Amino acid sequence: MGLPIALAVASTAVGFFGSMSAARAAKREAALQARMIKQEKQRAALRALQEHNARLTGYKSALGTNIAISGISGRDISQDRSLKAIQNRFKKEMSTETDRAFLQNLSEQAKLSSQQSMALEKGRNLSKAYQYQAFGTLFSGAMQTSKLMGTSTIPVRGTGLGTQSYIT
Repeated sequence: MGLPIALAVASTAVGFFGSMSAARAAKREAALQARMIKQEKQRAALRALQEHNARLTGYKSALGTNIAISGISGRDISQDRSLKAIQNRFKKEMSTETDRAFLQNLSEQAKLSSQQSMALEKGRNLSKAYQYQAFGTLFSGAMQTSKLMGTSTIPVRGTGLGTQSYIT
C-alpha cells in the first residue's frame, strides 16, 4: 500500500470519526439544553407558588385589617353592608388574580415544554446529519482509494449459450 492510499484511508477515518464525534456531541448538547429548560420549568413553578403565597398573605392581611376596623368602629361585620362589600371585593379580586396567575403559569409551562421538546428534536436531527456526513465520508474515501489503487475493469461477456432453437 503506497503513501497516497494510506493518506486517503487515514483522511477518511479521521473524517468519519470526527463526524461521529460531532453527532454524539450534538446529542449531549441537546440533552444539556433540555435539562436546563426542565430546571427553568421547575423554577417557574416555584416562582408561581411563591407569588400565590404572597397574594394569599396580602389577602389575609386585608381581611384582617377589615375585621380590625370593624372591631374598632364597633360595627358588626356580618351586619354592616359596606364592610361586607369590601370583603367581597377582596375575595373577587383575589379570585381573579389567582385565576390569571394560574393561566399564566400554565402558559409558561407549556412554552417551556415546547422548547424542551424542540431542543431534543434539534439535537436528534443534527446528530443524524453528522452521521450521514460520516457515512458520506466513508463512501467518498472508498471512491478516492479505489481511484488511487487503479482498479482493473473486467469486460462483460455474453452467457455463452449462443443461439437457441426449439424442437417442436
